[in-house]
Amino acid sequence: MAEQLLPQALYLSNMRKAVKIRERTPEDIFKPTNGIIHHFKSMHRYTLEMFRTCQFCPQFREIIHKALIDRNIQDSLESQKRLNWCREVRKLVALKTNGDGNCLMHAASQYMWGVQDTDLVLRKALFSTLKETDTRNFKFRWQLESLKSQEFVETGLCYDTRNWTDEWDSLVKMASTDTPVARGGLQYNSLEEIHIFVLCNILRRPIIVISDKMLRSLESGSNFAPLKVGGIYLPLHWPAQECYRYPIILGYDSQHFVPLVTLKDSGPEIRAVPLVNRERGRFEDLKVHFLTDPENEMKEKLLKEYLMVIEIPVQGWDHGTTHLINAAKLDEANLPKEINLVDDYFELVQHEYKKWQENSEQERREMRAQNPLEPSVPQLSLMDVKCETPNCPFFMSVNTQPLCHECSERRQKTQSKSSKLHSKPGPEVLPGMALGASRGEACEPVDWSPKEPAGGPHSAPPTPLLVLPDMFATSRAIKSVSWTS
Repeated sequence: MAEQLLPQALYLSNMRKAVKIRERTPEDIFKPTNGIIHHFKSMHRYTLEMFRTCQFCPQFREIIHKALIDRNIQDSLESQKRLNWCREVRKLVALKTNGDGNCLMHAASQYMWGVQDTDLVLRKALFSTLKETDTRNFKFRWQLESLKSQEFVETGLCYDTRNWTDEWDSLVKMASTDTPVARGGLQYNSLEEIHIFVLCNILRRPIIVISDKMLRSLESGSNFAPLKVGGIYLPLHWPAQECYRYPIILGYDSQHFVPLVTLKDSGPEIRAVPLVNRERGRFEDLKVHFLTDPENEMKEKLLKEYLMVIEIPVQGWDHGTTHLINAAKLDEANLPKEINLVDDYFELVQHEYKKWQENSEQERREMRAQNPLEPSVPQLSLMDVKCETPNCPFFMSVNTQPLCHECSERRQKTQSKSSKLHSKPGPEVLPGMALGASRGEACEPVDWSPKEPAGGPHSAPPTPLLVLPDMFATSRAIKSVSWTS
């Protein structure tokens, strides 16, 4: 199959580099003996960015997307207006991660290094921190957050000391790698918000989780329960000057974490992530998790200390209005060449693309030899709508709508002969503009978007029209050769 052309993970493009990363990460963890939290010395500062794909044809772009992108989570978060709703910042794409119960660690590891947490380096660091270091502050923050949660407020739930201790011990055990039978049939126990907070302190780097606010039914879309995981996690156990201020961005949907990464050199948009959600008629700040009451009073100050906060103007709810929202600047790709897997994957993609083009051209030649009267590619892009030229018997095409190929070609020749001739103009497509869009609606670049553009399916470049007698005389004839996606 075409999808099997490409490896289904970045690390498969260069196993030597992947092994080198897996050797370096455990060596980079510092474990003080005085009760201070275990933490990374330098490798937590790395960030991965994906390559652009607009230079490849649509069919091959689809192969790349299927290999690397988690389209379900990407589509879900975008449809909920949680992801990529802000046009002023760069788009983020969701990379696939294993769904074995350790997806939180897999996602964070991929965001920094391009490999999943296969050797459980992050998972073991989390568990050893909870078992071997002073966790009283973590436990205190977790209790505060629990007391403010909807479950406690609405039900009037009341815990005594023993309840809190048992609950905390359960959270510590969840982080263990020794789980012969995890919940839900997974290899490892799924992790919770407090584990994200501990992880960001191990990494000395903020983590921002983009998530829906409600757990929804996969079938009906109806709400099940509130989701609390989304928001900002700051490494508050460390002074801000000892932390890396570019956050790790994760997506969460359907009980699964994925890394949300930017595209390298993808355009003029700002490399940042909004610190607000766009709700009904207003902008709502992302929640900052596990703050004490005094810290909550100085939340804005803490955000500016632990993140590189900038203000960006965005379109308001009313026409012609703008609002300033806070956003956190994101890091650019900074992995050293000896452990940069994206470069190797891109080289592999280019190599396979060249082979794929050669094979596709060979197949087209063979098909033309076997079926010399087979309709050409432009005819297969025809639409079941008549050309707008009066009395024209042909049908419009995806490429030339609202005209047929012949009328479009005739009009182009007429315009090239005399630009001063003011005949009734047909709709012209401005550069960088979607077909049928107004002059103010610029067409978005086709990069990693998992959906087809709104203008319809892509078709091949126009080739000389092959006229077959009465081929398009009736709508029945056009339906027999029209292409549907």
